[in-house]
Amino acid sequence: MKKVLVMILLVILVASVAFTAKITFWTTEVESNRLQRIRTLATLFKIKYGVEVEVVPVEENDLLRQIPIAKASGTLPDVVEAGIEPILLLGSEGLLAEKLATDIIDEFGDVYTGASRLLSNGKGGFYAVPFHAWVQGIWYRKDMFEAKGLDAPITWDNILKAAKELHDPDNGVYGIILPKKADAYAEQVFTEVALANGARPLDLNGNIMFNTPEMIEAFRFYKELGKYSKPGFTTVLDALKGYLSGEAPMIFYSTYIMDDIAVEEVQRGRINKFNPQLVENTGFANYMINTKPSSYGQVVALGILAGTKNRIEAKQFVKFLMTGSNYIYWLHMAPGGMNPTRKSVAADPKFLENPVLERYGSEKIQEIISALENIERFDFFEGHVLTDMSKISGAFIIGKAINYMFANDWTPEETAEWAQKEAEKILGK
Repeated sequence: MKKVLVMILLVILVASVAFTAKITFWTTEVESNRLQRIRTLATLFKIKYGVEVEVVPVEENDLLRQIPIAKASGTLPDVVEAGIEPILLLGSEGLLAEKLATDIIDEFGDVYTGASRLLSNGKGGFYAVPFHAWVQGIWYRKDMFEAKGLDAPITWDNILKAAKELHDPDNGVYGIILPKKADAYAEQVFTEVALANGARPLDLNGNIMFNTPEMIEAFRFYKELGKYSKPGFTTVLDALKGYLSGEAPMIFYSTYIMDDIAVEEVQRGRINKFNPQLVENTGFANYMINTKPSSYGQVVALGILAGTKNRIEAKQFVKFLMTGSNYIYWLHMAPGGMNPTRKSVAADPKFLENPVLERYGSEKIQEIISALENIERFDFFEGHVLTDMSKISGAFIIGKAINYMFANDWTPEETAEWAQKEAEKILGK
């Protein structure tokens, strides 16, 4: 009798193992400490749903090379986590389950509009689900603004007025530290300026649009603002250190600055001193507007592969990662750099239970993250990937145009014309 029972138990055990569902999850978070967190979440998912998750780290730069190899060998993952560039390219090739992604966004009902808009398939749905994001805006000294009776630096007029009023170079204070070097940071800052005026380097038909009135006006504003910036061809590090030290009351920066502002050890590592009041005295202009509102940033998304046989389990896993304490556990890998794309999580007191985030408080955190409502980029427009934009960025055309505008004292028209011709040469048009 005992032998029979043992045999039955073995059959049940083997059967349960055989029929346990399994999904594969590719993640571009390849650092060991982050993978440890992700594997912990995979274990919790298995405990709750009985579904095993194989976590496979893939370098983001290697992702698009690995996808065709996996497709040919029949080993595509069920779920992939990556930045919007590879995600949208996968979607445009029909490799993502658009209906599942759209259903998840609809079911959540609280995903920030701008974040989901970047993943639009152009047909009323979405290629993937926006998972987390960082956003860029103007970080500014509220105490200095209030002392001068200045409004928040959101409109072009208010930004320029504040830069003029607060510019005091004789006392080592500059109205703003603006990027003027031919690098990616200059392009990021200029992106927000241009989009706030409805200007784009490319339209949906691939036409180059550097010499449009809207773009020329954006260059004009940037050059005017540069009059009140710290001299020299300033970089992202100049901006960061300048803000922390009080050298500038305004800078453009992403939410990755949050620990520099709030954490003594981090701030001292930058400037060798600490201002404990800086968090309270810091404001964040979470969008910019001239003719339209805009903010700049990056979104990381979760995409479900179209060919998966585990549609239900894949959908469960995406929702699991973006719900409650699971979501917060992931986001706390990089507080400030990884921000929730769901409003309810941004408002969750548990999200603030972190040494960086707790210094800001719920109201300020939600204000910062709400920049996701207006997030835009040059390389994505109305559900389309503008692939030529990567060539323009790779050649640093925008950064060079800005650098030459200041170095050669070019007019905005001369700057726009140089960028137009350079883009035409790069793109062969």
